[in-house]
Amino acid sequence: MEFEHILTNIRRHVTLTEEEETELTAIMSIKQLKRKEFLVRSGEDARHEYYVNKGCLRTYYTDHKGMEHNTYFAVEGYWVSDIYSRTFNAPALCSIIALEDCELVHIPNMALEDFLKKVPKLERFFRISYQNALAMHHLKTIQLLSMNGCERYNYFRTKYPELDKRVPQKHIASYLGFTPEFFNTIRSKAIRSSDTGAVVKSM
Repeated sequence: MEFEHILTNIRRHVTLTEEEETELTAIMSIKQLKRKEFLVRSGEDARHEYYVNKGCLRTYYTDHKGMEHNTYFAVEGYWVSDIYSRTFNAPALCSIIALEDCELVHIPNMALEDFLKKVPKLERFFRISYQNALAMHHLKTIQLLSMNGCERYNYFRTKYPELDKRVPQKHIASYLGFTPEFFNTIRSKAIRSSDTGAVVKSM
């Protein structure tokens, strides 16, 4: 069943009746993306929620100099959207692009809001999801302030081993706030320390 994965994800925190699950899946659709295809472009209205059935996407912000800054990666089991656009009915601040061929569950924001009014217990699921996302964003901010480069990269590859293997290194570097050259240096040190069992404590 094409929606079984997302329903399993929701069931971790809330229990919907069979009728409620059927009604929920009625507002869902499947969206396919090819590698390098945009899901959202900065400046567009992006009032939709997406759940990743298959594939990997990156969210990034482009500054006034044209430099891309990665803010989020989404793989199987992750949700992805431009939360600013969805919350404030404003143009998207970020772009979202597929790093691999993707299969997504698409839920229009208005349809989801109407469903939440009818089935308010589902709001608990989204509250927990957003709390977790906010907590991880807070942790990343603390890491940028308190961890050195090697510590940040080692945490990333331990916490998100699937991303370290699937996301191009230049995008991980941007996400961690490194230049590609600095990232190559600390990655080499991290790999050498893993091979020898040593712990890299500086940089």
